[in-house]
Formats: sequence, C-alpha cells, structure tokens
Amino acid sequence: MGTEERKAREKERRRNNIIDAAEKVIFAKGLDQATMEEIAEEAELSKGTLYLYFKNKNELYMAITQRGSEILNRRFAKIFTGDHTGIELIRLMGDTYLDFVRNNPDYFNAFIYYESLKDAEELENSEMAQTCENNMREAMNYMVRCLQIGMQDGTIDDSYDPKELAILVWASTRGITNIHHMKKTGHHFQMLNEMEINTDSLFENFLNLIGTGMATEKGRKKKMTDGHLLKHTEE
Repeated sequence: MGTEERKAREKERRRNNIIDAAEKVIFAKGLDQATMEEIAEEAELSKGTLYLYFKNKNELYMAITQRGSEILNRRFAKIFTGDHTGIELIRLMGDTYLDFVRNNPDYFNAFIYYESLKDAEELENSEMAQTCENNMREAMNYMVRCLQIGMQDGTIDDSYDPKELAILVWASTRGITNIHHMKKTGHHFQMLNEMEINTDSLFENFLNLIGTGMATEKGRKKKMTDGHLLKHTEE
C-alpha cells in the first residue's frame, strides 16, 4: 500500500469515527442540545481537528443522514436477490421501510431534518447533501423497478405510469410511516387514541390497500409467505 492510499484510508477511518461519535451524542441529546465540543470529546479529537472534517453540526447531521440512507438502500437492494413478483416486491419494500424506521428512529429523524432544510445554497454547496439526494433518487428507482417488474409479470396494472405511481406510493407510505414513528417516539395523537387505532395495524392495512389498488387479478391472488421481511432486511 502506497503512502497516499494509506493517508486516504486513515482519513476515511477518522471521518467514520467522527460520525460514530456524532451519532452517539446527537442521538442521546438531540441536535439542538449537542455541541461540537462534546462530539470532539467523544471522538477523542481536538475541536480544531473536528472542524477539519466538518464545519458545523448541520454538516455532521447530513453525514448521519447519508449513512442512514445508504443502510436503507442496501436493504432495499437485497429485496431483489429473491424470486418475487412485482406486487410482492412492493410489499417487501413497504415492510423493509417500516422495519427500518422501527429499529432506527434516529436515522428517520435525520431524514426528516434533511428534507426540511430550506437553505438552497447550503444544499447546493454540500457534497454530502448531493449524496443524500442521490440516495433518495436510488430508493425511488427501486420503487419504479418494482412496479415495472409487476407490470411485466402481470401482477400490477400496467395502465399506470410507473414513475407517477412510485411517487404516489412513496408519498403515502412516507405519511403513514411518519404517523407510526411519531406515535412510537412519544408524540400524543389524541384522535388516534380516541379511535383506538393501532399504528402497526394501520400500516398493515395501508399496504394491503395500495397493493389491492394497483394489483391485477393475478396479483391479488399472490400471497406473501412468512419470513420474507427478516430474510431481506438483515444487513
């Protein structure tokens, strides 16, 4: 290994260690309460060294968002390693997404934060923001691919535009998942409580509803077998 390659590896290792430290501090205290001093201390670095890698907390949080979106996309990619129809793939994507949110609520909070950023200049000048955007585009492409496979194998109605349908499914799934996430992390939904709504059941029925709506008769006859979720969402 040459000197330059060794230096590049060391720089990447330190960068990942900083992100590890940032996750530990920010996930425990919240973005507003966490400080760069605390992150530097957790990473066992000087504050000056930390700033050589990340100029502020927002940039660090964007790096966390990037990491979370890459983990999620790897799980989406694994779905395609099995022999599934398009309608089954759609269901697996929904299950995988909800499973990710359940087990990684802090990453989901980072996703929400990134999507709420309004400083266009900050986003345009950030390599990490561009990577996050590319990761979102990749996730959407997985959804489009599922729909195209279903339209080809006859399990999804091909009268829809797959890209438009992907946006509809993504937006709806995002909304339902956000309700589930907020309820699980302590937000009070009085209306849901009064209606005695179980958010797990809500998501399950939502997936059944959209699946039925886009499925052909052939697709509606398809049954998901037990164990797919665990098999395809493990890292």
